[in-house]
Amino acid sequence: MHNPAVTQETIGTTICIPGWTRSARPPSSYARRVKIALVRELDIPEDMLGDFELDHRVPLSLGGAPYEPANLELQPWDEASEKDRKEACLARAVCDGRLALDEARRRIWSDWRNVGAGCD
Repeated sequence: MHNPAVTQETIGTTICIPGWTRSARPPSSYARRVKIALVRELDIPEDMLGDFELDHRVPLSLGGAPYEPANLELQPWDEASEKDRKEACLARAVCDGRLALDEARRRIWSDWRNVGAGCD
């Protein structure tokens, strides 16, 4: 579920550049279509659409695949800020050289609530 342009060797010209994730983020029209499809697939009432955000399991800040369906899921808004903090912490650790990119991706994919690396 990775963006092939983002590797350990390219982090200095991709994810570690401020604002890079904005260039990789899918447009809101795409995100809305996927979000609606997921709500329907999960048999969630469409009037609850606003209770969720479309989340990248491996975040763009760690080079997650922006359009890969397996990397996209619904996330309740009440969890979003906590996961965002952990994503940012892992991205800082990668960009500071304290954590390898693949290890950060593995941790966020397996259990974002317990990512370690001083981010818990």
